[in-house]
Amino acid sequence: MSYCFIEIAKNGPAEVLKVQEAEFNDSLRPDEILIDVKYSGINFADILMRLGLYRDAPKKPFIPGYELSGIVKAIGANVKSHQVGDEVMAGTKFGGYVNRIKLPEWQVLKLPQGFNLMDGAALPVSFITAYIAFNEFGRIRKEDKVLIDCATGGLGVIFLQMCQQVGAQAIGLTSSPSKKDLIQSFGAVAYTHNEFEPANEENFDFILNSSGGKSLKDHYNRLAKSGKLCGIGLQSAVNQGRGSTFSQLKAALSSPWYPILKLVMQSKSVSGFNALKYFDDEAWMQKHLPNMEQTKVKPYVGAVFKAEEVGRAHKALEMKQAKGKVILAW
Repeated sequence: MSYCFIEIAKNGPAEVLKVQEAEFNDSLRPDEILIDVKYSGINFADILMRLGLYRDAPKKPFIPGYELSGIVKAIGANVKSHQVGDEVMAGTKFGGYVNRIKLPEWQVLKLPQGFNLMDGAALPVSFITAYIAFNEFGRIRKEDKVLIDCATGGLGVIFLQMCQQVGAQAIGLTSSPSKKDLIQSFGAVAYTHNEFEPANEENFDFILNSSGGKSLKDHYNRLAKSGKLCGIGLQSAVNQGRGSTFSQLKAALSSPWYPILKLVMQSKSVSGFNALKYFDDEAWMQKHLPNMEQTKVKPYVGAVFKAEEVGRAHKALEMKQAKGKVILAW
């Protein structure tokens, strides 16, 4: 049996990504599930990996990808939670750009009610990131004032829905005026990044920052007392689809430092996390993954590309051309 996959063999522009084919061993361990993958989710971390800016990436060549959806083809002898034919989704620690995969039972979840397979490939990373930021770092409550600087991406759409459900006052930022309607559809106030800079918006209880760099200073200054700034990325290191070690270093050096005494005197807090690290924590994932099956939020799939069009898909994400999640179809 053969399978198709997309690997990063060398760093460079989106055109370096190609679909390849190799033999596939379909024998299963007792706790494994074989999935015929229908869709693979694309994340900004994949862009950074391709450009050589992601420190945790495996040694090349490797297959990127952190999420997928598909149909159960076979199950190991000890698998109890799934049956052949089930429509499922899964989070993966690399290896998600494939049309066939074997995964341990605990990583595989049935699609939530009302979800299709496209939704399933768009949910895992965005949901886990939003869940951690919202519940564990933000602890957001009714009437909290919240800023999301990546509001029209896959993560931002999930986070806006979470704010809407608890009655928080959300403000979302986007790169393009044409995307503001998506933010407003979730009852939030929308600004472009350029509009927000001079806007008199402050006293935020929580700010989710994915840009890093100098934007952190501005966002910190807009926090209320007891306000929390949470960094989850360094997207400012990539501009118009281009990035380099120099651009990453520049973005990192422009990020402010927050001495503990300053935080104490101003009664603010700064934190950050890498949601992909949680994929390594089997105990945490087993505890919290059921929340994904029962979720009342739904991803927004903005663009679907054939696997052979993976270069175009990466460009759509890195050039900020798409709303919501970008996924690959196998």
